[in-house]
Amino acid sequence: MSLRRWTRLLGRWALTVLAGLTWLGGLCGLALILATGTGALSDTTPGRMWAVWLLLVAACFLSLLADRARPDAVLARHATAAGWERADPGSRTWPWPDPEPDGTIRVRRAWSTTAGGFPVTVGEVRWTGRGFGAATDDAEGRGVVVVIRLASPVPAMAYHVPFERVGDSPVLDDAELRKAFLTRRIPPWTVRDRELFTVEPANEGVTPAVIDAAVQRALRVAALLGLTAGATG
Repeated sequence: MSLRRWTRLLGRWALTVLAGLTWLGGLCGLALILATGTGALSDTTPGRMWAVWLLLVAACFLSLLADRARPDAVLARHATAAGWERADPGSRTWPWPDPEPDGTIRVRRAWSTTAGGFPVTVGEVRWTGRGFGAATDDAEGRGVVVVIRLASPVPAMAYHVPFERVGDSPVLDDAELRKAFLTRRIPPWTVRDRELFTVEPANEGVTPAVIDAAVQRALRVAALLGLTAGATG
């Protein structure tokens, strides 16, 4: 059975607990044997050493499974398989304005890729104190931010919650765009200069599926706005 299958069956926390208990049992057994004298190391008649070695091997195996099941490890493997490039969150200017004094926004990790012909940057973000303002429903939490690079500067505009229109572009009057927003087929979105960004809460965890869905929803916004892709850079 594959490692992935084992992790799905047992779960990350169950694996962590099992690994800890197995390590404890193996180390305690080894300590007890050593306490009886070094001669006990070659005494396999009662099978004590065999039991200890099996416990230690099982502990290593379970520890490996638990590590592979960590959300960070799962996300890193997905990013590598998808061909995403790791980006330094602090090396770029993000398109949202600075939060209010009692708010914070921190992008923990970010990747760059190409999707739908657009250069896209996606990041795992945490915010407090309504750091994103009306650009998301949640006053605080964690989630996924998607930034799409456009071909040329675009007048500032947005659809924010609960239904706040920003800007005077005639595109904002489009019936299909409005319907998609009101029916939650697209998230709140903001366009500033050459970038469109969305923030999708994911308080139960940022997973590859959550990121992929957030990117597709942001691309749907770009399509409804009639925006075109730009060069990387």
